[in-house]
Amino acid sequence: MLVAVAAFALLAGACSIDVERNDDGSLQIESVLTEESVKNEIAKGVDDPQVNYLTIDMKDGYALVDMERARDSGIGVDNISFRVDLFVDEGHLGVNITEAVWNEFPIPQELVDIWNEEMAVELEEEGKKDPDSTLVAVNLSETALTMEWHVETDESKS
Repeated sequence: MLVAVAAFALLAGACSIDVERNDDGSLQIESVLTEESVKNEIAKGVDDPQVNYLTIDMKDGYALVDMERARDSGIGVDNISFRVDLFVDEGHLGVNITEAVWNEFPIPQELVDIWNEEMAVELEEEGKKDPDSTLVAVNLSETALTMEWHVETDESKS
């Protein structure tokens, strides 16, 4: 078991890990992603090569994103901003983007839905390193993203 926990910790990369054993033998794992890691994963979630300026202001419970995107025509730029809230959704990370505007006009919900999915996947993959883990809590602060995971073990399954 110690080898499995050590391997899990090594895989975590850009996040720190705290592991505790529950009374039933399962594990409670807390992964903490740094502010820089969170910003990198949100940028990956946006995944637009024409974005040439991106700022992410992390707050307690949410993040504010502002970006500047070169227009497809190559003439001028568009200003885009939105708010990102994180939550737990049936054991997985959920993302809810609100206040999404493109040059002061609302961004179509279809695009916002795609961003919600992509950001949730990027952030969860960065924090989740064990396929048998279930997300139980998430907290975004000004300096980090903390995710708490429940991991079943052979001992807790029996």
